[in-house]
Amino acid sequence: MSYKQNAASNRDALFGNSGNSSKAKKSSKAKPAAQGATTKNPKTSMGYQYRSKEKKTPVKPGLVGEEKAAKLKEAKALQDKAKKCLQKGLFSKPDPLSASTYFKRAADDFQKCGEFRLERFNRMNSADCQLQVGAYATAALEYTRAAELIADDPNETLETKQHVSRDLHLKSAEAWRTANERAKAAASQVKAALTLIDGDESRALSGDVLMAIEEAIEAHVPDPLNPYSRYRQTGSSVFINAASGETAQNPSMETLELAKQQIVTEAYAHESVQEVVYLLVSYNEYASALYCAGAATALLSEGGVATLSLSRAFLAETILTLAMGDPIAAEENFLQRHVQKSSYLTSRECKFAEELFRAVKSRDDEQLDEVRSSKGTNRAAIGNLHECLRVLVGMIQTNGSARKATSKDSSSKKAERKRTPKDKQSPKHDSSKKSERKRTPKDKQSPKHDSSKKSERK
Repeated sequence: MSYKQNAASNRDALFGNSGNSSKAKKSSKAKPAAQGATTKNPKTSMGYQYRSKEKKTPVKPGLVGEEKAAKLKEAKALQDKAKKCLQKGLFSKPDPLSASTYFKRAADDFQKCGEFRLERFNRMNSADCQLQVGAYATAALEYTRAAELIADDPNETLETKQHVSRDLHLKSAEAWRTANERAKAAASQVKAALTLIDGDESRALSGDVLMAIEEAIEAHVPDPLNPYSRYRQTGSSVFINAASGETAQNPSMETLELAKQQIVTEAYAHESVQEVVYLLVSYNEYASALYCAGAATALLSEGGVATLSLSRAFLAETILTLAMGDPIAAEENFLQRHVQKSSYLTSRECKFAEELFRAVKSRDDEQLDEVRSSKGTNRAAIGNLHECLRVLVGMIQTNGSARKATSKDSSSKKAERKRTPKDKQSPKHDSSKKSERKRTPKDKQSPKHDSSKKSERK
């Protein structure tokens, strides 16, 4: 008996006869569609629309009947105890520690009953009390939960939701910063900036929103460490002293050391920054998006470790620079910064970035279409990009900033490609050229002219 047969018999003895299990597998071939079935026309693409990745917690149905009434009564009793703890008596002083516990327990009970408005108020009161006793991390979590509750409240107006939720997220960021949690503080600041566009259907960002976003990005990476700090559209860096004459591009040694101490070094801190990049690209704010992309690469480069995420971040910088219509700056940053990482030189993103800016720089539309084709040699690098960057690659033009291709552009391209080479010249024209070539050169002059020159010399 061979080894395979012996192993098969041992397996059958232990686990039963499983030799026919492979025959019972269903074929993986798809069944042909019915003849009468009709296929719907696919919807036309309307461009990339930003969608937040944050998962909202599903609202569970609360208690009902007698259980709800009993729980509400218990929650109100806890709320009264918390208020009593904050009162000042003749022989007693306010006790914020006990009050924070009672407020939190009351908020939990209101949550079970589905009374989210009362839960929000108790969360805010609990967070205020916890700040007084130095429980900054717990206070930050309570402020964040209260901000989420008001954002989902259908009874509040849009303006109230935006501003109150932003204030609560900023309080959470301040609490995290006091607890020396810079990464969580910066992430809360990003949430505070993004609340200003929640529910807003306009396709343009106001100056206040842009300023809040760029301030949140500087909370991750100070401007002196951002290679694209010059593309910041609003405000100025808090690390730069304008009176001393220094700039974000040329900071002093003291400013640079302070910036290195304040950069966020926690893992996965770049993800919130990249979400902001995708948001700004969807609003066609390419300059601010490039500013945020520089912060993302600075975070990924921290520690000298080169990863695949860093290669894709470098490619995003090249795409955004070309979208602004500046292939010279794209080539300069590619040579001075990107290829200094040896791992980037061997990546498919490096090949795609180089071919892309060379095609734009040479103003070759056919080469550009070949480079960004989804069926070409760069299909893997394109497929690994985010959806908004894939759309942006298709909008890059050889002249000017990125824009959607119109029918006029496509018709003009087709006409240029269909143009035939110049017609061959007629034989008559060729014979005239040959006769001109057979003529004597101008240097050979007539004998009469030569005799006149000799007489002048005499």
